Amino acid sequence: MKVTTGRLAIFTDSADLHALLMQRVLNARGRVVCDVVETDSLCGGGGLSWWDDARSRLNVKGGGSIDVGDLDVVWWRRGSNFQKIPADVTDRADVEVINNDCRTALTGMLWNDFHGTWVSDPHATAMAENKLVQLRAARAAGLPVPRTLVSQDPEEIRRFFLSVGGDVIVKSVRGCSSTPAFTTKVTDAHLGEEVSMRLAPAIYQECVPGQDHLRALLLGDEIYAVSIHSEDLDWRGRLPGSFRIAQVDDVTSAGLRDVLRRLGLRMGVVDMKLDGNGTPVWLEINPQGQFLFMQALSGLDLVTPCVTYFEREVLLAAHRHGQPWARQRLSSSRP
Repeated sequence: MKVTTGRLAIFTDSADLHALLMQRVLNARGRVVCDVVETDSLCGGGGLSWWDDARSRLNVKGGGSIDVGDLDVVWWRRGSNFQKIPADVTDRADVEVINNDCRTALTGMLWNDFHGTWVSDPHATAMAENKLVQLRAARAAGLPVPRTLVSQDPEEIRRFFLSVGGDVIVKSVRGCSSTPAFTTKVTDAHLGEEVSMRLAPAIYQECVPGQDHLRALLLGDEIYAVSIHSEDLDWRGRLPGSFRIAQVDDVTSAGLRDVLRRLGLRMGVVDMKLDGNGTPVWLEINPQGQFLFMQALSGLDLVTPCVTYFEREVLLAAHRHGQPWARQRLSSSRP
């Protein structure tokens, strides 16, 4: 018999190793019940039901179901827009209806009946994922930010290129998950591609010199960072590179916490680059970025602080909402 004092559900895509590991460790600790809801697997599962009298049922990974009104914390990690649709469903309209209705029913259920703590709120997450929004937030927080232009106007792009001495990088505003687009240097050949530049806006940014990067996991006010030394402009293109545990100076730490507050986030993964003076310069934040590889490549324990953070958030939420949690469950059954 295990006695638990709160409940967390991780909403994410299927086979999310971050979610599965956190679930296993949290449930092993025994103070928090943690379930995983695979947001891309609602199609065909028959596991979502909502009633207008504040009741809901949602299947969880591994069997069993939850009522979202019983949750203390929702970790909104991956709210998928696309379902795993059977191969024999090929009509374009059918596919669109399935994706739209699964997503809308799930979010509607949560908006209505979940009254706990979001990590992080989906609206805030969606806004914070926009690089234009996060760049302004970083600048307002007093962090060094490279000169930036987002444009699809060839003349504006060329003027910007000249204004920063021709040392400019380009990256996508949003990109796509199927084919990652790595940061590259802008060349004269790029500037001659009128049609290409006009197709869609891109981010043109003053290049921060150097080969040392900083990646930090923010959990509320806590910051855990690694340094990455790479000869590549974009270190993601050729891992593992050189990863080491790093410390973040007080000024940068205060700025990062301020960014999190301005964006309405409770956690995030930040990428920065050290300039010639060793000062971290803002690049971007991913509200639900990958961080386990940072532990694997640097030796920095991120599982323990992450699990402790979520456990604490669940217990605080349960206390705030006046729920006298004394839930009991047999270790061999689902709650």
